Amino acid sequence: MLIGLISDTHITEKRGKLPQKVFEEFANVDLIIHAGDITQKKVIDELEKIAPVKTVLGNNDKLDLNKTEIFDIGNFKTGINHGTNYSDNFDKLYKLAGKLDVNILVTGHTHRPHLKIIDNVLFINPGSSNRPIKSDASIVVLKIDKSHKSVSDIEVNFIKL
Repeated sequence: MLIGLISDTHITEKRGKLPQKVFEEFANVDLIIHAGDITQKKVIDELEKIAPVKTVLGNNDKLDLNKTEIFDIGNFKTGINHGTNYSDNFDKLYKLAGKLDVNILVTGHTHRPHLKIIDNVLFINPGSSNRPIKSDASIVVLKIDKSHKSVSDIEVNFIKL
């Protein structure tokens, strides 16, 4: 299964649109996860033309979304949370992952990509596709196979936009 990860798009009526490369890189994904700060529902609508979208509320969103979503991908329980107050603090992220009982935790907010594995929990932030901070604009594509038993088996591809 291929999963596209995106966050912090910050699209407004006056500013910006999703980069064309997002559509190209996500063309074959089975699911898209948006880790918040969408700001316009049309972003979800555009992404849903590619694949189903799971998303959460970011600190700049005024959409009717949950702050956290939990679901299964293959053998892994996966959580999404924008991570407003702790998305670059791995101690706090680890506690959140434990509270949610997830193997994969996708966050956003920092506008900088990260990837870390702690005790068979994958912590991943795809960065920002439109407004990166001290990094390149980026998205992620994950490849998760049913044979994967450990998060270290997951193929992670960070893509610069």
